[in-house]
Amino acid sequence: MATAALRAAVAWSRRKSEPRAWREVARMTGVIMQAYPPGCGPSTPAELVALLRRPLGELLPGTRKASALDAVVLLDPEDALSDDAMEIVCDYTQALFDSEDPATAWLPRWAWQRAEQIEQELFQTLIQAGDAAVYTASRRFLIEHPAGDTRELAEARGRSGARQVARYIEIPPDRVFRFAPGADGQCWWSCPVCKWPMQVRGRRVECTYRPHTARFLVGDTGVGSLTAPSLVKVSATRLRLLESHPVVSAVCVDPAVWRFVVVPGVPELDLERLLHSHIPEVGVALYPIKDTFDLLVTAPDGRTWSVDVKDHADPQRVIDDPPSADHVVVPTYRKGQLHQLKRALSGKSVWTIRQFLNEVSDHVARGGSA
Repeated sequence: MATAALRAAVAWSRRKSEPRAWREVARMTGVIMQAYPPGCGPSTPAELVALLRRPLGELLPGTRKASALDAVVLLDPEDALSDDAMEIVCDYTQALFDSEDPATAWLPRWAWQRAEQIEQELFQTLIQAGDAAVYTASRRFLIEHPAGDTRELAEARGRSGARQVARYIEIPPDRVFRFAPGADGQCWWSCPVCKWPMQVRGRRVECTYRPHTARFLVGDTGVGSLTAPSLVKVSATRLRLLESHPVVSAVCVDPAVWRFVVVPGVPELDLERLLHSHIPEVGVALYPIKDTFDLLVTAPDGRTWSVDVKDHADPQRVIDDPPSADHVVVPTYRKGQLHQLKRALSGKSVWTIRQFLNEVSDHVARGGSA
């Protein structure tokens, strides 16, 4: 149901440029109708679209357990896809059809593929090859370099020992700011947290993954200026101000790779970096057994912590697919999930990033004593 609603919302937001969008909305209306008893739920595409502007809890069947989906509104007042669609709903995507699905030819992959599918497509060859070092280098490269100049990306990849496992595409039109005529009069800005192109809506420039709280306004430019404008930060979060990048020769990973590999990878690399900088005595191995868990932390006395970092808006997603690691770590902005995760994941320790750093630091400071 969530996948069908998401796909309908994506199609509706693209109906002016994509003729197949109308058929997709009708198809998703049929999918949702099948989940309801006769006479219940939306019976026409127009009724479905109206519900997509309302909290999803009004569309989803009332017999299921409450979830983070309930308050999500998929279409904003401008009938554009909301940030919540990227943050929350695509966590629930699944295949809707056993046979060939015609809409997959034009719908974005994140609207119909699961995270596990994307990861398998990217890293299956590396996993089968058995080279853990290349796997780690390639995954790290995607997270650290989700966008940039084509030549600079190729040079950086060569230095890193990574393989090209993902296709890079041109900067999407909704991520481009046009300040002068011609290709040289276009620029883009990367999110200071995930480094992927931020969305441009008029003079608003924002990362579409809401927890990154990267929100800016385009500064004033002189009439006829040939210089890209600067940004003005409008969020309270401490973020560095960004310089613009020219669109010419710029590329980025597609939105599915960004959402399912880059976004969850950011806190994984953050934890690795903080461990190195705050507790240099410990050893930190990133993706030590490929996709088994995220980090293996080793203290000087031999004590180890296997760690999975989880960034989901709904903690039930973690509970339904328990991590293999003994320690589950969530970003600080997910600290409200700790109680539920601790209660449900018996036998595992659950921390925020800061709490886990303190745990390891205290162990090292005690000389390895219990």
